[in-house]
Amino acid sequence: MNPPPWPGHQPGFPPPAGPPPMPGGPGFPPPPRGGGGALVPLLIVGVVLVLAVIGTGAFLVLGGDDDDPGRTTSLPSSTQVPTEEPTYESTVEPTPTRSSGTPVDPSGVLTRTIRTAKGNTFTQAGTRTESCDARANSVLLPALRRHPCVGDMYSAVYASPSKQIITSVSILKFASSSDATVVKGYTSREGWPKLLTPSTGSGLPQPKADPAYWTRTWTQGSTVIYAQSYWSSGGPTGGRTGSVFATAGELGVEVTNTLLWSE
Repeated sequence: MNPPPWPGHQPGFPPPAGPPPMPGGPGFPPPPRGGGGALVPLLIVGVVLVLAVIGTGAFLVLGGDDDDPGRTTSLPSSTQVPTEEPTYESTVEPTPTRSSGTPVDPSGVLTRTIRTAKGNTFTQAGTRTESCDARANSVLLPALRRHPCVGDMYSAVYASPSKQIITSVSILKFASSSDATVVKGYTSREGWPKLLTPSTGSGLPQPKADPAYWTRTWTQGSTVIYAQSYWSSGGPTGGRTGSVFATAGELGVEVTNTLLWSE
């Protein structure tokens, strides 16, 4: 008797050798055992999540310096470069040491002798009190018409201790400090008082007409002070390091300080 046929065995044909085929059909591998197919996607998803967390942490660490309170983003402050004074004038602002608050008559500052902080005594060799317009040269006059003086211009001529250098000091009073600043600015355009020479009774030699001289100016509040120095012989003044320039500065600063201390 023949054995029972395998499922799907057709009668009249010998049964196939070996065990019966597994389900799934020819040409395709059988499905994996034990549910292993679901584990692979889970592992992939887990790796992606871990990488995402690591990447987020790295971003936070690298970007944390932006919130560091110790950092500063302020720009450096700019520094103004001072402008150079014209070659024929210099300004010295004196340091106040005392003040009485009492108005001072400029004519009382131009005394018979002036002893400077350097210990030099200058002797008066003439005075002139006149309207500002009458004393101004052609460049200064238009400025004084726009910014008029208060009262007259007070001037005095001084001889150095050696009597070799003559200095004319003039004081102009204005309605405001801004007016004084504007008028002082005209010095850079050669706007200043007409030059004074020693009086004939001073015993000092009269320089030749229109001698070379240095003009230096200062402001003290609403007042402008001019110091104009030249050699009594009328010779060339020399440069900014010369004696004429230095003498104008020495006497001009002393008068400016006296006005400051007297106010």
